[in-house]
Amino acid sequence: MKLNSNLVRWKDIWSRFSGKGIYPHELAFLLDNPIRKFILSPKKLANYLHLKQNSKVLEIGSGPGYFSLEIARRLTNGYIVLYDIQHEMLLRCQKKIVEKAIQNAFLVRGDAESLPFNSNGFDIVFLVTVLGEVSNSKICLQSINKILSAGGILSVTEMKGDPDLISINELNKMVIGCGYEYYEEYSSRKGFTVNYKKI
Repeated sequence: MKLNSNLVRWKDIWSRFSGKGIYPHELAFLLDNPIRKFILSPKKLANYLHLKQNSKVLEIGSGPGYFSLEIARRLTNGYIVLYDIQHEMLLRCQKKIVEKAIQNAFLVRGDAESLPFNSNGFDIVFLVTVLGEVSNSKICLQSINKILSAGGILSVTEMKGDPDLISINELNKMVIGCGYEYYEEYSSRKGFTVNYKKI
């Protein structure tokens, strides 16, 4: 009986991993694989975000915090909020934050369509292979717009091979209609990052 229940569980995990929807926390260790730096390193992504020492940053769908710690290190007078729907992902983040004695990274659990933050509270909001997982991306983008400061940056990264991949054209249509203007783009054979500014 236990073998059958384990088999059903892992079939479900594989289905979530290989199909559309929220990435399974059971496979979070794959997101921390050092090989990822050859696809998109935390340092490279941090360079794309136009961080200032006092920036207030929100990462939506932080997962296990692969990109988060590099950004936290650069914010000597600012902070980053790691926001994820899965408690288990945030526990992995918490462990890293404690191990590295990082004081300016904070964890919040919640849904990307209903962000529990003050208006104009962040300078930068970024998502890495997350927007396609959100059931209503328009509501998510509108919610982000409310919490971004005037001229603040929304940064969206998509990677090839992700079952929830959004193309650049689809992304531009989706985002520009929700109160943002196109700012810049960084592309490679493996994926892209597009930055937008709040109008």
